Amino acid sequence: MAEWAVVADDLTGANTAGVLLTNSYFRTLTTIEHRNIDKFPLPDYDAIVINASSRTLDAREAYERVYSCTRELCQHGITHFSKRIDSTIRGNLGAEIEGMLDALPSGTIACVVAVYPASGRIIVGGHQLVNGVPVHKTPAGKDPVKPVGSSFLADEIRKQTVLPQGFVPLATTMQGSPAIAQAIQLQINQGARIIVFDAISFTDIGAIAEAVHKLEIPWIAVDPGPFTQKACELAYSGRRRTTKKTSGKVFFVAASASDLTRSQLAHLQDQCSAKITDVDIRHFLDTDDEQPFEKDIANDIWQSSQYADIFGLRAAGSKDQLIDIQEEARKRGITQDDIARRITYGLARVARKALEPGISYLKGIYLTGGDMTVAFCRENQVAAIELIEEIQPHISFGTLVGGPLHQIPLVTKGGLIGEADTVITCAKYILKY
Repeated sequence: MAEWAVVADDLTGANTAGVLLTNSYFRTLTTIEHRNIDKFPLPDYDAIVINASSRTLDAREAYERVYSCTRELCQHGITHFSKRIDSTIRGNLGAEIEGMLDALPSGTIACVVAVYPASGRIIVGGHQLVNGVPVHKTPAGKDPVKPVGSSFLADEIRKQTVLPQGFVPLATTMQGSPAIAQAIQLQINQGARIIVFDAISFTDIGAIAEAVHKLEIPWIAVDPGPFTQKACELAYSGRRRTTKKTSGKVFFVAASASDLTRSQLAHLQDQCSAKITDVDIRHFLDTDDEQPFEKDIANDIWQSSQYADIFGLRAAGSKDQLIDIQEEARKRGITQDDIARRITYGLARVARKALEPGISYLKGIYLTGGDMTVAFCRENQVAAIELIEEIQPHISFGTLVGGPLHQIPLVTKGGLIGEADTVITCAKYILKY
C-alpha cells in the first residue's frame, strides 16, 4: 500500500522525484493529472507522485490545488508527504507549502532542503547556488512565467506566505544529525512552521533526514527529490520490481526552444542520423482547435520513421520562428499560459497523429518539458507513468500506463537539463532497454 505521497508542480519534476524513489526500490507511480486520484491502484505501489500542474497558476489557485490533492491523499491513508519543488526554486513556493501544511494535522512543519548536489544545486547561507552561480542570475531568473527574483530562499517563500520561518545554517548541518535535531527543536520552540536548511552534499541531506526522522511531531519534506528519497529510505524498507522489455525505434518530441535543446538535437542529428521534422509554432498561436496542416506534418514524421531509427519533431527549428510569449499574448488579449498551452497541445496533436498509423518496432518515446509531457499523455489517453529509474539527474525513465501506447518506455527531460550529448545518451538507453 502506498504510504508516501509527493505532490509536484509539473510532470518533469514529478518524474524526477519519483524515479529517485524507484532507484531506492520503491514501486512508484506518477500521475499525469491531479484529478481522480481514487482511480489509481494505490495498494500496488509504495509511493505515488501527483502532478498538480500548479507551477504556472496564481498563488491562490496553487494553494487550493495542493491543499485539495493533499486532503484527498490523506483520505486514502497516506501518512507521509513531500512537496516537490523545482530544483531552481521556480514556482509558487510559499503558497504550495502552506497549502500542504493546512491540509495536514495542526502543528505539522515543513523541512525545506532545496538542494540537488548531483546537478549543482546547493544552499549556502540560505542562498541557492547553481554550479556556483546565484540562481536568479541563471536562466531560471529569466523564466517567462515564474522567474526567480532572488537566490535567498526565505524571500522567495515569503512572497506567498506569512507562516513563520526558521533557518539551520551550514555550520550546524555539517555537525551531523544530533546538532541538526537540536537546531530544529529550537526553531520549533520559537514558532517556526517552515524551516530552511543549508546543505551542499548528499552527506548533509542524509544528516538532515536522520534528524527529522526522529521528530515527534508531523513534518513534510520540501525539496527537488533527494531529501525525500533519503527520508523515505529511513522510514520504510524498499521492494524491487521488474519490467517487461519491448523492441523498436525511438520517437521524440522536443518542445523546448532553448539553446541547450538546439545543441542537443544538432548533436543527435550529426551523430545518429536522426530525422528531425521542424514545426513552426507560430501556426498554433491563434486557436486551440486542430488545423489541417497538422496532418501533413504528422505524415512527414511517419514517413521518416520508415527509414530512420530516431525520428520526431522539434519546436521552432530556426531562430526566426522563436516568439516572445508575453508579446504574443498581449496582441491577442489572452494570457501567457494560453499561448503556451496552444503550442504544447498543437505539438502533442501532431505527435499523436504521427503515431496513430502505427510505428513498426517503436521501442520508446523521448519528451522534453513537463507541460509537453502532460499534453502528449492527454492526447494519447495516457493515465500515468510507471517509473523505472533515473538515467541522469532530472532525466526519468519509465513506461506509459493506459491508452494505445500502454507499456511503451518513456524518457522525460527538462529543457534546461543536460549536456550536448544528453539526448544521445537517452536515445541509446531506450534502444538498449
